[in-house]
Amino acid sequence: MMYKLRWLLACVAFVSISSCQKALDINVDPNKALNASPNLVLPAAQVELGLTVGHTWNFVGSMWAQYWTGGHGVSTSNLEYYTMQSVDVQSAWTRSYERCLKDFDYLINSGEPIYAGMAKICTAYEYQMLVDLFGDIPFSEALKGDEGIFTPKFDKEQDVYAALIPMIDEGIADIQSTDPAATVPGNDDLMYGGDISKWIAFANTLKLKVLIRQGSYADAKTLVQSGATFIADNADNAQISWAETTKNTNPLWALFNSRTGIEMYYVATTTIINKLVSLNDPRVDYFFKKPSRPAPNSPHLGVIAGDVNEDNQYISTPPVTGTSDQRRENFSQVSSLVFSETTPTIFISAWESKFLQAEALIRNGDNADVLFEEAVQASFDFLGAGSASAYVTSLSFGGSMDNQLNILAIQKWISMTSLQMAEGWLETVRFNRAGNEIFTNGTFTSPILNSLGSFKFPTSFVYPTQEIALNPNTPNRTVTDKRFWDAN
Repeated sequence: MMYKLRWLLACVAFVSISSCQKALDINVDPNKALNASPNLVLPAAQVELGLTVGHTWNFVGSMWAQYWTGGHGVSTSNLEYYTMQSVDVQSAWTRSYERCLKDFDYLINSGEPIYAGMAKICTAYEYQMLVDLFGDIPFSEALKGDEGIFTPKFDKEQDVYAALIPMIDEGIADIQSTDPAATVPGNDDLMYGGDISKWIAFANTLKLKVLIRQGSYADAKTLVQSGATFIADNADNAQISWAETTKNTNPLWALFNSRTGIEMYYVATTTIINKLVSLNDPRVDYFFKKPSRPAPNSPHLGVIAGDVNEDNQYISTPPVTGTSDQRRENFSQVSSLVFSETTPTIFISAWESKFLQAEALIRNGDNADVLFEEAVQASFDFLGAGSASAYVTSLSFGGSMDNQLNILAIQKWISMTSLQMAEGWLETVRFNRAGNEIFTNGTFTSPILNSLGSFKFPTSFVYPTQEIALNPNTPNRTVTDKRFWDAN
């Protein structure tokens, strides 16, 4: 869904400066405005959100969820060996706070209730993701430089989560404002074009996600059965769409193509390929292109995550021969259906919504067969893969709660392939639990050069360089730290 992305060129360059009011009134450039109208700030903030999720976060997720791995010809990233440097997440952290959240904060205080409501919902989403990736974060004292707070405290992750649902509820109330003087967004709302009903569905789905993550399963079931609307199909996906122009392309596509000129050199992992093939999942042909060598349309083949330069089978053994580009052609490469200039950056999808609703029922001992099939079907629909009915039947969804959760977890992870990769990784962490290590002890492979040790996997981002250097309140963080919702 596209909503006149001509707004982007005008807004992104302008609003990050103009929407952030200065704490001091000295050294003010008279040629630069200190205020901006909400219809300019909203699309800029939404684009910044899309760039944050769609670039660094999904790039790390592509490796840590073992969807993609480095192919021949380019050095493998240290992230594939589970070594994360603070500089790896600096730009995304800065974009989150100094641009995205600051612009949303401007809208919240703009005096325009509908814009403020949309901003509160997006702010809740951004903070929820920051907590899940980093743990404790600046929250209650964040964005208060104009009040003289330049080294904000880091709030406990549970405390941030506790504030999210009230923030979402306020947002829902605001976007339904009946004030005749309130401005209603239109094409400047790049997510939903001002459709309030879709914003409510997004907000309710986000609320459900928060309840599920914090283990409030009874409340989650109550919400599911309350008559509330949720994201129901792919037309309702919370996302940013991208135009096929040099500056407005999907940020992950741009990382490999327009901004570096290297072109896409990552290929499918054996992890995702083997799981799709073992389940006879037709989506394998939609997520990935079949290898063109040694013969056209060769069977799907992946690379063990992180091992293209370490494992001899990829270095010297036939059929992996030829130049670097030719060697990559021996493996399944990412399909243009999910990796192109115009692939949307998805915040919450219809399949995620349905899986969340199904999980809420399963956790309470209720039947979730219909919702589970609808979730898988939503993934099939996005890809144009036809009916999922026979495939879902083959999964034998049922039995104990753990069995249902395990099947749901694998299907949710599969559905997020190449599209919601940061979220896909977080879900592998959450669903991997004592007695059901379905990812770390059965699905994932361990890189030969795993910096954490054999079959040890990351569960957290580290804090960025600038925060460590300038904010003495920054805690220590390692990639093996856990979230409050991580039971293992």
